[in-house]
Amino acid sequence: MKINPIIPQREKLHNILWEQVQPNSTYQIDLELEDQKYTYYNESCYRFPINPYTTPSLSFLCDSVKERLHIHSNIMFCIENDTYINGACMTSGNKEYPDIVRITSGVVNMLTNDELAFIIGHELGHVIMQNGLVQLFFCQLYKDTAPNHLYHQFHVYQLLSELEADRYGYLACGRNLDTFVSYQYKFTGGIDQQRFGVSTDTFLKANQRHMQKFLHGGWLGKWHPAHALRIEAIHLFATCKTNRELQTKMKPIIDSIMNCDD
Repeated sequence: MKINPIIPQREKLHNILWEQVQPNSTYQIDLELEDQKYTYYNESCYRFPINPYTTPSLSFLCDSVKERLHIHSNIMFCIENDTYINGACMTSGNKEYPDIVRITSGVVNMLTNDELAFIIGHELGHVIMQNGLVQLFFCQLYKDTAPNHLYHQFHVYQLLSELEADRYGYLACGRNLDTFVSYQYKFTGGIDQQRFGVSTDTFLKANQRHMQKFLHGGWLGKWHPAHALRIEAIHLFATCKTNRELQTKMKPIIDSIMNCDD
């Protein structure tokens, strides 16, 4: 049985927040559509392009991840000259211009192809969820003036969106838990797992102990959940046999995020 990557609580918040911002965003959408071409041109001028001519093997990998995730929309992939392992996605509101996925040179130089597939799949997960426009219009509409309850919903939405994007990354790397763990070593510590000879199972057991301090709310981060929660969430997604089992075992993690401090 294939486990559904959608997190129901994230999907529900997406609908609530979109209904909140969409009626007030017509003018902002028009401005964004106009600005999108400048974003596109800026990325084209100052980022290194990923395409069949400049980086054929990397371009093939990006296309393979798109195919694996059943994405048919136009995506512009590019590289930012930065040693930090990171990626970003900019959602386009204009069909004339593509969504943009940017990865750093640190990603390209340090990760294996399978690990690369994870981070590309994660960013493409944001394209699938279409959460970029919700975030953009919410921030434009409210800036720092959102009511506390609405800002809390938005904060939780951001954290849950990252958990769901991780699931798409996991699917993109071929549902390989070893690849996910080796990626985490490089992403969170900047080190190679093989150098220290730590097995995936040992790492995941250590992470389960580490994550206990995050299961009672508190500050979990503004844009991304604590790494320990993200790691355990993918561990559950990889090992649960049914959607019901996944939702039951994910409940402590979801509850912790729902009760987080803003």
